[in-house]
Amino acid sequence: MKKLATLAGCAALCAAFALPSMADDSLVTVGGHMKGPVLTDNVWGDYMVKGVKGSGGYSAGTYFTSHAFILYVSKDISDNVSVHAYPEFGNSGAGATPSLGKALGANLKSTSGTITPSLHELTVNYNLPDAGVHLRAGYMSTYFTMDYGHELFWGEEFNGGNYTLHGGSWHDSGLEAYKAFEFGDYSLPTYLYVLNGDGSDARDNNNSRSVMLHVEPQFGPVKVFGSYGTGYWGDAVASSTGTLIGSSEAGQKNKAFYRWTFGAEYAYKRFTVRGEMGANKYDGQLLNGGANAYNHGMYLKGFYTILPEKLTAMVHYDNYVDNAVNGAGTKVEKYDTTYFGLNYDMAPSATLMLGYTYGNWRDDVQDYVKFHRIETAVRVTF
Repeated sequence: MKKLATLAGCAALCAAFALPSMADDSLVTVGGHMKGPVLTDNVWGDYMVKGVKGSGGYSAGTYFTSHAFILYVSKDISDNVSVHAYPEFGNSGAGATPSLGKALGANLKSTSGTITPSLHELTVNYNLPDAGVHLRAGYMSTYFTMDYGHELFWGEEFNGGNYTLHGGSWHDSGLEAYKAFEFGDYSLPTYLYVLNGDGSDARDNNNSRSVMLHVEPQFGPVKVFGSYGTGYWGDAVASSTGTLIGSSEAGQKNKAFYRWTFGAEYAYKRFTVRGEMGANKYDGQLLNGGANAYNHGMYLKGFYTILPEKLTAMVHYDNYVDNAVNGAGTKVEKYDTTYFGLNYDMAPSATLMLGYTYGNWRDDVQDYVKFHRIETAVRVTF
């Protein structure tokens, strides 16, 4: 019954967008993105957990995972005002990616888990054509990095890299203002954000706002992009359970964070290369014993079009380093991951993905996992 109620609620949401269009002929668009199914998923390798070495492997079979389906619903209220809702559904039980600190297969979950709903984005958009400004307000995925913000990795590989997913994402509520500044023959697309928090997994309990700036100019075949964000993240006023432990203004606002990223893309004939690097620092993170939390990483991707609009080969190297991850600020985790993939476009935006991954994940204590993974999956956007 609970699942039926959830589906009924989403159907009602779609109907709410669609019904007004019958009366006023304004534009409603409906689309979606399907991540999966995973057709085959085989993992094998070596590991060490608390000083105990082991080896093994497993097959996850055919399944759907998180973000299995995202529904894109947009409604034009007027020429300059629109509403966008992106509800999503994912398999809360499926999980096949190896984990540092666990034996291979120990984190393999049931692939028949419950499909659960959530909200990917919900925004109101307002165009100011005379000023060349576009405003977006609500819950959104910001353009902090190109790989995550513009969702480029979605069409390139089934699983995003550790840096992209953990160091390069920023999903938050707030306001986005976009304007392309013109300088002769050059344009400077600029995004300015005023956001509620830091967009990470860290707890942010104060009511101060964060700011972030993102630019992505292009010079011929070279595109450059970068971001910088900062604010007060307020971890000093709440414990891990959310219980307030202080209410002074200083306690709420004296813990700052800094996030930056920089990257570039170059395209030449059938070759494309793109990379980004960045870091995130959180001062005085209470949940890590008061130590500063710091993570940094980078990725580099290369693409070669074998058959135009049909077959593309890619290689992806991802490096991500995270400290203060164990609650005491003493352990450092390092993730090195290399991916080789072939993408076959069965139709525009309908891709069959074949990929091989080698991961060397370790910490500075004693745990590690070195694994190989071969996976075939499908992605469809419509």
